[in-house]
Amino acid sequence: MEEQLSSGLYSITTVDDLTVGRNSREDRSLRPKPVYALPPSETGPNTIWQIDQVKDNEYILKCHGAPTAVHDHRLYAVLTDEPPPTPWKIEKQAQGGYTIIKADGNGIGWVVSFEDGEEKPIAVRPLIVQPSYPPRFPPTELFKFKRVEMD
Repeated sequence: MEEQLSSGLYSITTVDDLTVGRNSREDRSLRPKPVYALPPSETGPNTIWQIDQVKDNEYILKCHGAPTAVHDHRLYAVLTDEPPPTPWKIEKQAQGGYTIIKADGNGIGWVVSFEDGEEKPIAVRPLIVQPSYPPRFPPTELFKFKRVEMD
């Protein structure tokens, strides 16, 4: 039986415990804001995710209130109407954690880019799957969700 997430507020981390969210020091323009894997110490409203289930196992993910979309093979929180939000599928994996893939079924999903620096951009590209049963994914493609209760 597939374990599904319900709509609500969550924190998202990598399986290596990096916090997924927007940089707390981002510019104040209306340009799309990049989403990063940040050090675990980074917490606050910029790392709170609103997950809205729109269909069976299809979700709109909003980071700090802004829906996410793919632009230039990266994940962004979009503050205006362009580009439109990307629908995502969140799939529980047998090895622990979830993969987050575009709902259009082309196998493109979230991957932590290991670039130099404290913040690591979330890329959106084809996932690497080891040919095994059940399929196995590298840790850079697996995420954990924890429900957040707001006061």
